[in-house]
Amino acid sequence: MDKTTKKCIVWAIVCFVVAAGIQSLWPLYINSNADDPWVPNLLSTVVQPLLSLLQGAAMSIGGALVGAAVVVHWLTSRASVKKGPSIHHS
Repeated sequence: MDKTTKKCIVWAIVCFVVAAGIQSLWPLYINSNADDPWVPNLLSTVVQPLLSLLQGAAMSIGGALVGAAVVVHWLTSRASVKKGPSIHHS
């Protein structure tokens, strides 16, 4: 596997883990620090939209990186097949 493909896969996994961490840990934080989790406080009002944007961006970028890894792997495998002893007829 190509070095670029590996980097794309690693960063895609990082993006997916960040998005999953936001999805699973933010509700736990809100429920543990509030007396009544249904009453919004200033922190949840400000931070929640930002975390939603970050989560959506992380999932989108992770998916794009997986697609890029597939394309790069396919292109490098095709390029390595085409490389070889070239015989030029003069």
